Amino acid sequence: MRRLAVLMSFGLLIASASAASAQDFARPQRSSIDGVEFLVGYMDYDLSGTGSTVPIAIRGTKALTSNLSLEFGGTFATPELQFGSSRLLMPEARLTYSWGTGRFRPFVSGGGGFAWQRADLVGNRWRSTLTAGGGVRMQLNDRLYAVGELRLRGLSDFAASTAEWLGGIGWQLQ
Repeated sequence: MRRLAVLMSFGLLIASASAASAQDFARPQRSSIDGVEFLVGYMDYDLSGTGSTVPIAIRGTKALTSNLSLEFGGTFATPELQFGSSRLLMPEARLTYSWGTGRFRPFVSGGGGFAWQRADLVGNRWRSTLTAGGGVRMQLNDRLYAVGELRLRGLSDFAASTAEWLGGIGWQLQ
């Protein structure tokens, strides 16, 4: 009889422990962004003069569905124009659709934003931008991935344009 009481007590202890853990309603916190990417590459431009330069880009990514994400970030470049050197900063947002479930995930994207151009002779200039692009992300491990991308951008109703070939590294935060 005593053994039965000990076994029942032990069984109740185990059952109550599992029931107590089931009462924990805490959910893991999700961050506001799912990934960060750093890119560098080659930019052909037709602004107030034509040429090429090296752009540097950083962007954050927020997954909306398993295939659709919102990207926000900016690109910085120093193009040489007809009237001297300039600095170009282009913050923008894009919607990106990707497919594939393996190591390689091709994507297409489109979006818009603004371009701020600072030139020595002309001063500050703001322009609207529209962007389209595509590329591939290659998973390197569970959090790190490589990015290759071609991006086309029209500025001020396509009165000016850029074409960028970018490559870089991304890090998944989730």
